[in-house]
Amino acid sequence: MSGLFTTGFQSLEAALAARERMQSTHAANIANADTPHYRADERTFDDFLQAEKNRQTQTGKSPNLESSFTASDFGKAGGRHQSYEGKRLDGNTVDPQKEMVKMAENQLMHELTMRLIKGKLGGLANAIKEGR
Repeated sequence: MSGLFTTGFQSLEAALAARERMQSTHAANIANADTPHYRADERTFDDFLQAEKNRQTQTGKSPNLESSFTASDFGKAGGRHQSYEGKRLDGNTVDPQKEMVKMAENQLMHELTMRLIKGKLGGLANAIKEGR
């Protein structure tokens, strides 16, 4: 039973944490769309997922969404930067329309991940009920 909640659930939990961090990054980019010299944070889901998996490996436990954020997740520090053609004269690199699209896509993927978790838990519940 010790292996029951390890690989699959930890991967899905890391994916949820990565989706949460992506959503916060997109929100920070949008919030700073009018900030002069703000560099959009362009880290990908894979970047956040790898960070969450590394955190799980190092700590030996699942990530805690509330405590897993760092200052670099909310703005200029770290991350990749956009270089789209419409770069403004004030040095800001945020394209609000692209950020909104990415945010909507991320929300859909978050909902899909939640459905996968619910399916796994439903399967476990069925197995428990059948064992009675």
